[in-house]
Amino acid sequence: MQALLDAIAAMPLPVEAQRVFHGRGGLHPGSEQWSLDAYPPVFVLTSFAPATDEDLAAIGAALQARWAQIAPAGEPLSWVFQHRGEALRMEGRSETRLMAGAVPDPHIVTEAGARYRVHVLRGQNHGLFLDMAEGRRWVRDYAAAHSSDPDRRKGGLKVLNLFAYTCAF
Repeated sequence: MQALLDAIAAMPLPVEAQRVFHGRGGLHPGSEQWSLDAYPPVFVLTSFAPATDEDLAAIGAALQARWAQIAPAGEPLSWVFQHRGEALRMEGRSETRLMAGAVPDPHIVTEAGARYRVHVLRGQNHGLFLDMAEGRRWVRDYAAAHSSDPDRRKGGLKVLNLFAYTCAF
């Protein structure tokens, strides 16, 4: 879990929606169960294995300490914990709870200028998969690079959005 705590201690103030920590990639031994996402002004901590109260208290303290350093004056820390352990996933569900602060309603976040409505307290699908940010960037760049091509402009670029319902690709 130390790699997650180190990432929290070094994170800048998130202005846009972003993945702060991705333990599931196998690069951080001992932190494989954790991911931390920022859906400003809310952080979402996800565990893919059972988490102890002590783990959550340590992470909450780390978030609070870093927030005290980077937060706009007077803005309280808001964070949500979601458990998606194997047993829960087999049932197609997760457990989500607000740990501190509040979640805006509606909750609108941005990524590279695009606005997304998210729902961090409802289920596993928040409305924006932050691990797909690089794919969205590629589509934006590809479309921008080809929109100036005269042969392509006649019919316009077409994008098939296969994630329009599930999570904002």
